[in-house]
Amino acid sequence: MNSDSRSPSESLPQASIHVHGRHLLDNHNRVIHLRGANVSGCSKVQVHRCSDPRIDIDNPKLASYINRPFSLDEAPTHWARLKRWGLYYLRITVTWEAIEHAGPGEYDEDYLTYLRALLEGMTQAGLICYVALHQDVWSRLCGGSGAPAWTIQYAGMTIDPHILSETGGAWVEGVDIASRSSPSSSSQLPPAAKVDKGKKSTLFWAGKTFAPNLLVKDPTDRGQKKNIQTFLQERYLAMFDKLVETLDGVEGVLGYEMMNEPHPGYIGIPSLYSFNYDTDLHLGKYPSALQSFALGAGYTQEVPHYVRSWPFPSKIKGYRTMNPKGLSLWASPGQEADSTETATSTGRTSKESRCIWARHGVWGYDADTRRPIVLKEGYFTKDSQGKSVNFYTDFYWPFVKRWEDGVKRRSGGKAMVHVEGVPNEFCPEWPEDVRPREKLIFSPHWYDLNALFNKSFGFMTVNVQGLSRGMFVGKAIYFGHKAARNNYSLQIGNIVKAAREKLGEVPIVIGETGVPMDLNRKQAFKSGDFEYQSRMMDCILTAIERSLIGVNLWNYNPRNTDEAGDEWNHENFSWFSEKKRQDMLYQRLLRSERLESQSDITTGPSDLDLGARMLNEIVRPYPIRTAGIPLKLRYNPETTVFRFEFANPVHVHDDRPFDSTLGPPLTGHPRITLRETVVFLPPRFIEAWRRPFSHRPFIVKTSDGSWTVDELAQTLTWTHANDSPGSEHWIELRIRPKSDEGPGISEVTLFTIVCLIAVILAYYFNSPP
Repeated sequence: MNSDSRSPSESLPQASIHVHGRHLLDNHNRVIHLRGANVSGCSKVQVHRCSDPRIDIDNPKLASYINRPFSLDEAPTHWARLKRWGLYYLRITVTWEAIEHAGPGEYDEDYLTYLRALLEGMTQAGLICYVALHQDVWSRLCGGSGAPAWTIQYAGMTIDPHILSETGGAWVEGVDIASRSSPSSSSQLPPAAKVDKGKKSTLFWAGKTFAPNLLVKDPTDRGQKKNIQTFLQERYLAMFDKLVETLDGVEGVLGYEMMNEPHPGYIGIPSLYSFNYDTDLHLGKYPSALQSFALGAGYTQEVPHYVRSWPFPSKIKGYRTMNPKGLSLWASPGQEADSTETATSTGRTSKESRCIWARHGVWGYDADTRRPIVLKEGYFTKDSQGKSVNFYTDFYWPFVKRWEDGVKRRSGGKAMVHVEGVPNEFCPEWPEDVRPREKLIFSPHWYDLNALFNKSFGFMTVNVQGLSRGMFVGKAIYFGHKAARNNYSLQIGNIVKAAREKLGEVPIVIGETGVPMDLNRKQAFKSGDFEYQSRMMDCILTAIERSLIGVNLWNYNPRNTDEAGDEWNHENFSWFSEKKRQDMLYQRLLRSERLESQSDITTGPSDLDLGARMLNEIVRPYPIRTAGIPLKLRYNPETTVFRFEFANPVHVHDDRPFDSTLGPPLTGHPRITLRETVVFLPPRFIEAWRRPFSHRPFIVKTSDGSWTVDELAQTLTWTHANDSPGSEHWIELRIRPKSDEGPGISEVTLFTIVCLIAVILAYYFNSPP
C-alpha cells in the first residue's frame, strides 16, 4: 500500500482520448470521467473598463480581451490550483467580440496569440479543455456578452447605450445604475432586455425567413449584398475557422462548443401580444413582443411590472412607463453600417418606418387609439409558404451541422464538438442527417431557477422544471437537505434521460451549473459562513454523480469580489477570489510577527486554497479513469464516505435493442488493456493518508484487488483482481472521524512502553533467585 512515484500529469488523461458510446475512453479504453470548471466569467468583458460603457464604441480597436481570464504570468498558479482541486476538464470562455471586435474580417491577432500561449501553458500543467464561444443576450453592447458591436449596426440598430437603455433594448452597466440594487444576478438583465434580444437572435437564425428584405453589403466579399442571416452566419463561421486554426496543435484543447445558451428569439412564438407565463420568467418590466417593437420604434408604452409571489413565481403589480422620451433604437439614416432595405412599405409613420418588422408588415401603429396593432399574428410560426417552423429543426440544427463541418475540416477531424440547447430544457428531436456522427458531446446547462432568481436557498427547494410542465405545486416542493439532493437529482436526471431518449449513447457533460455566492441577502459576506452555498453545491454535485455524467462548474474567476461579483451584470458565482486570498494573507502576516514578507507566507500547497469557499463540497473523490463500466458513484462530504462501483465489460454480441435510459450497456465495449482504476483524492484525503500509520484515519475498502496512493498526483490507483466478464467491483473510501479514532498510541508512548517492558524483563532475568 505504499505510494508510487508516478508524476502528477499521469493522473490526467490526455493522449488518445476517443468517444465510444456514452463514454470518453483513454488509450487503454478506460472510461474517463470529465469534471472541471468554467474559466472564466470575467472573460465576457474587455479589459479596459470605465464608467462610460461606450469607451470602445467610437473606436472598436480599443477593445481588448488580452489577459482575460488572467495574465500569462499568473496562469501557472491558477492551473496548479484547479489541478489541486481535481478540476481537470475546463470550459474556456471566449467571445466573438474578443476575436473580431474591430470589424468584419478584422481579427485581433494579439489576442489570438495570447489565447494560444495561455492554453499551451494549461496543457503543460496537465489540464485539458474545450473552448466555448460565449454569448448572453447577444452582445455586451446591448447588456449581455458575445457578439461585436458591428453585428448590431449591420442590423440597422444603434449602439448608443443610453438609447438602448431607454427603449428597453438593453441593461447597460454605467447607465442603469439603479438596477445594481436588484437581488438577482440573472434579473440584472431585465426581462425587457431579454425580450428585445429576440430581434438580434431572430435575424441571426432566421433572417432569410422573417426579414427577407433586410440586405447588407459584405465588406469581406467585395460589397456583395446578402441577407442579414447569411452575412452574420458566414462571419461567425469564418471567425470560428480562425479560432480553430489558431489553436491547432495545442494538445490540451480537445474540442469546441459552438455557442453558449442559444436563444430562438421570436421564432415560434404564437402571439405577439403575450409570452408563455409557464415557460418564460415574468419579472420586472415585461413588455410583449408587440410592445417591444413599439418601444424600439420610439413609442412610449405602459408595460406590466411583475414582482415575485407565492406559490406562483410572479404577479403583476402595476404598470410602468417605458421610453417616455420617444427614442428609437433603429439608427438614423446614414448612421447604420452598410445595411440597405430593398423593399419599403407605404402608409407607415416616420417612427415605425425604420423598424424591420414594421417594414415587413408584421405590425403597425394606430394613430387614433395610439396603440401598436398586430397585422400578422403568428408571423414567427410559419415561413413564407405557410409551413410551420421549428427553431431546432429548421434553423439551429442545420447551422450546427455547418459549424461541425468547418471544425472538422480545420482540426483534421480531431476535435470533439460540444453542443447544447436552450438552458434547462429537455433535448429536442435531433434528426440524424444533421447530427454530428462522431465526437459529439451533448452539453446542456442546468440551474436551480428558483434559487437563482430569488437569490435564496434554505430548508425548502422547488422543482421549477416540474412546475413549468404542469406539476402540482405540492408535489414540486421539497424540505430538507436530503430532499434537496433528490430534487436536483430528479431534475438533472430528467435532462439526462431525455437526451438518452433522443440521442442514444453519447457522452453528456453539464456545461454550466453553479451556486450564487450572494444568496440569502449576502449574509455569508458578513458572517464568513457559506453553509447554504455549500449545501446547494453538494446537492448539484450529488445529482451529477448519481447520473454518472461530467460537469463544468460555473465558474472559476479570480477577479471576483464581494462587491462587484464576477464583473458581469453583478453575477456572483465564483467560489474563488484573489482579493479574498490577498486579504487572508495580509491578516496572516499581521498575526505572525515572525514573518517579514508576503513571500514567506505563500510556501505551501495549501496556500492555493486561500480565498476559496465550499472546497469540501467541490473538491470530492471521483474516478478519473475506470477500468470498466461505471455503475454507481456516491459521496457525502459530511461523512467523507465515497463509494464507487463498476463492472467488467461483457464481450458478447447482443442484437437485442438496448434502452439507454436504464443504464450503461455492458456489451460492445472495446477490450480494456490496463486494469488500473484511478481515483482522485482531495487534499484532505491526502492529509489523512500522510498521518502516521498508527494514527492514520484514511480507510480504504475494496471488493478485490490491491491499491496504491500517489501523494504528488493526489490519486489512488486500484487494480482489481477478478477479470471475469460482467463481474462487479466496488471501492469505498472515508476519513475516520476523530471520535472514532480512540485514544491511539503515539510514537512517544509506544517507545515508552517498549522501554518499560525492557526494564521489566531485564529486572526479571537479572534479579537474584
